[in-house]
Amino acid sequence: MTLLGRRGTPPPDDLAPPGLHRHPGTLPLPRAVALLLALGAAGLMLALSPRQPPPLRSAEPALAEAYPGTVVQDTPGTLADGSVYSPLYFLSATGSVGTALSPTGDDLRLLLRDGDVERELRRMPKDSAAEFAGFTSDGTVLAWIELSSDADGAGRSGIWTVPLAEGAPRLLTEDTGIVMLFDKQGDLALHDGQLSWMADVGKPGVSAIHTVPLAGGRPVVREMTGGYAISAWPWLVSEPVADAGSIELSNPQTAERVLVGVQSGELMTCSVTWCRSLIIGSTEASTVIELLRPDGSDRVRTVTGAVSSAIADVAVLDRFEVYTRSTQGLTTTRVMLYDLKTRSLSLVTPNAGRIACRGGVLWWSTGDNETLTWHALDLRKLP
Repeated sequence: MTLLGRRGTPPPDDLAPPGLHRHPGTLPLPRAVALLLALGAAGLMLALSPRQPPPLRSAEPALAEAYPGTVVQDTPGTLADGSVYSPLYFLSATGSVGTALSPTGDDLRLLLRDGDVERELRRMPKDSAAEFAGFTSDGTVLAWIELSSDADGAGRSGIWTVPLAEGAPRLLTEDTGIVMLFDKQGDLALHDGQLSWMADVGKPGVSAIHTVPLAGGRPVVREMTGGYAISAWPWLVSEPVADAGSIELSNPQTAERVLVGVQSGELMTCSVTWCRSLIIGSTEASTVIELLRPDGSDRVRTVTGAVSSAIADVAVLDRFEVYTRSTQGLTTTRVMLYDLKTRSLSLVTPNAGRIACRGGVLWWSTGDNETLTWHALDLRKLP
């Protein structure tokens, strides 16, 4: 008798014969080929998929590597009462003078701050648009220029001092002339028991040096032909020059003059001892910065690329330059320190907000709002 089987799907060709069992790790050739092709395609897709780039490694050694044992001091960006604090001058890596609004927001305060100690020096109505600038100190006295507006909008200015140890601030004079500020260390020069600053006298091509004793009195005014800023007292320096021309260094006490030639395409800024040459190339990343003596000797290339000088002063302490470098596609600002003593660069921080340097102390900010922090490096203590 023949039994007719039920019509259905024929058995697959790859079934193992009765009594034989295929090892789980083996596949028939057609399936193996298909799997290899699939794995190859997946591998290609993984190879082509974007990967996170490795962290950028600085070409310059870190500050701690270049100067072992160096300590950067941190200052919180808020005071004990929660007000936002903005330092304007650091007396040391921990001690600073800066501004903060009052808790009510009605007044602007000028404070001395060192650690948890806060000492209010001045309090001005917020609507007076008060500004404090030109800070300088000899370690015992702090001096500054104060600018504000009256209720009728008239501008006022004064020279102030305060003993650092204790005591109330004192107004030395309001007879300042039209104060000229260059965002430099020499905006207010403390020397020989006196304070000096530059002012505009309202005459084309003429500026004036104003000098007042720390004890107070009427300022002595000396007019000079040309526009100058105070470099290292008693030396004055003319304004930065771009392209062909010259910068003049002048000592009004001795009548000595030094002319520094400027090449075509070069932006030159000078101090008494060093000049900074900045040449911007055809692309954003082809800037060249060099330092040289005012007589043109000892020229050294300090940095190249997408770089700029972070501060106006040239060769702080006759030794340090502070540069920033930008990286394409990133919003971070790298801060670098060039040391003329070692002729080398080091990385101060890979990310900074505001950057400033006065009196041999470099400081910068990171974070904002609740995370705002100020970091200070005392360059005077570097070996």
